[in-house]
Amino acid sequence: MIKGEWVNWRAGVLAAALALSASPALAQTTPVPLPKPLLSGTTSGVGWGIYADGLTKAGLQEEGQGLRVGVPTGAGVLGTRYDAAKRTALLTYRLPKGLDARSALAFATNQLQLQGFDIGKRTFPEASSARATLSRDGQSIEVQTMRQANGDMQVMYVFGSLQP
Repeated sequence: MIKGEWVNWRAGVLAAALALSASPALAQTTPVPLPKPLLSGTTSGVGWGIYADGLTKAGLQEEGQGLRVGVPTGAGVLGTRYDAAKRTALLTYRLPKGLDARSALAFATNQLQLQGFDIGKRTFPEASSARATLSRDGQSIEVQTMRQANGDMQVMYVFGSLQP
């Protein structure tokens, strides 16, 4: 190998080593893969998904993957339902130790706040129910939590329209 070839070869090896050492930094900017949603759709131009588990803080904060909501760790999803006429998505789950309506509301609104929603009005009509309104970039969503007599938790997401 002549001197010029040696320098080029060495520069190539160095570039490859730098590329490999930079891969953890690249992994941080790679979109976080999400599990398959139990229920998903688009309402008022907003894509959304309800997940059984696997939502991490990083996954919730990832841009461009639509609105994502899930259940607390250890919860068993009992069902989901979407009503297009009312623009609502309902999630029903059960936790081994139970969860009150306020705690369920705090969990649900925290997930939305991690996605850039600002929390507005919160109300607690009775011990078994709570609700909050959130907004982001002209979008609004109301979250209603209701603890059933058997301990099951229902969380209803009411999708608002885009504000002019």
